[in-house]
Amino acid sequence: MQRIEDTTSLISEAVSDIDDPIWQFELAALTEASGLAPSKPANFAINAIAQIIAFKIAIAMLGLLILRYGGTATRRARATLASTSTVLALNGEDTTRTRPLRRALVAYHRENPDERSAILLMGRPLSSVSEAFAALDPNAELSDHSVIRPLYLGSYLRAVPLIIRQMFASIEQTTRYRRHIPFKIRIAIAYRMAQGAAYVRWWERASDGAAISTALFGHTGNADTSQLEQRMQLQGVTTVHAVHGTNIGWPFTGLSDVAIFPSGADAKLGRSLPAYGKCTHVPLEPPVVSQGNGTWAVLTSYTHLQHAAYRTSGAGADIAMVQLVAEAALQKGQKPADMLWRPHPQINLVDPNEKARLESAIAEAGFARWPDDLPYEALGNFSAVVTTPSTVLTDALRLGQPAIVAQTAPMQSDLLYSRHPLLVQNSEELQHALGRVLDPAKRSAAFKDAWQAIQPGAAYTIEGLIAALDD
Repeated sequence: MQRIEDTTSLISEAVSDIDDPIWQFELAALTEASGLAPSKPANFAINAIAQIIAFKIAIAMLGLLILRYGGTATRRARATLASTSTVLALNGEDTTRTRPLRRALVAYHRENPDERSAILLMGRPLSSVSEAFAALDPNAELSDHSVIRPLYLGSYLRAVPLIIRQMFASIEQTTRYRRHIPFKIRIAIAYRMAQGAAYVRWWERASDGAAISTALFGHTGNADTSQLEQRMQLQGVTTVHAVHGTNIGWPFTGLSDVAIFPSGADAKLGRSLPAYGKCTHVPLEPPVVSQGNGTWAVLTSYTHLQHAAYRTSGAGADIAMVQLVAEAALQKGQKPADMLWRPHPQINLVDPNEKARLESAIAEAGFARWPDDLPYEALGNFSAVVTTPSTVLTDALRLGQPAIVAQTAPMQSDLLYSRHPLLVQNSEELQHALGRVLDPAKRSAAFKDAWQAIQPGAAYTIEGLIAALDD
């Protein structure tokens, strides 16, 4: 049986002595990424020198990037911010952390073509403003909207004294962290602190006379976005994090006034941490339960770069899941050719040897590859869906599919999956779960139990996000 770990409590203990919430969030993320393994911290003198050097590098990097790729002058942005009540803050990329909010804005714009919102381009400037916006909006569906990068040379120069104060304050915060901080991580955090300070100085001038009441963030919790949110909040702006994925605890914390999660179970975990002012989700009525078409779907997600299971055993956890499902299919008389396998989207980014190991296990099991032209929404059509712990669970439930979650690696105890009545860890539990979802007399009850435990939220809409603020 795989372990279920109280990761949140372990991280909370590791950052309990840190009293600056921004540094607490940053070092909590480091603790999670380092696998919770205890390590020896640097002594005070070495830590202080390392922080000063890291911040000096960060100050130089930020200045060079602004000179190279530019930003938006505060005078130019002032007119835009004075003409709209809502801004959206998104990284200049087409990824899972930008798509939900971007799609919501695209849909809103179709229904309200005369209304415009300002888009703040967040993240490290690695291309021009126009190029970053094109990466965020690859189909040019938001070309009518005003795009702003809240950085400019003047705001950077005004931020330098603030960054220097942050540098000295960081020495105390990092000294309180009783673990090793790699120098590369020190530079990364120092850079985010510096960019956040530049955001603050930019917003102070650009927002003069602004009519902004709400700021919707697609990603936050880092030192740069959190500082911008704090400055907005001082001016009475309600900041909202439209969370893009399953809440995994500390790495998903932030300082937004409101965090709107994909499910009620995610919001419950959010409320247990010292972060957001309010955690909620957009309620959704359960759909009609799908009846199934005789085929099964198998979705693996341990094999991706950010997953702890991949860092420790490569594709091993996914291979164990595939073997578990193959054995169950044999006992149920399910033909392997009628089972479709869909890997995590990062399958082509992982070590080629690990990718080959997983594909070899699929070939041995006899599963067919999910066709490129079969939409993801086809999840609702299968008689059985078995997935490793991932957002597939809530996506499937929204499609009327009582998905089974197969856990083949240690899992955090407070994740929504631990509440799922169709969570399985071994062959016996998988057989029982399959019996529930494949039996027409039991399938609806299995779905109802899963829906009540997870409480999937509705897909984000601009109207729904704004309405959730008052719930």
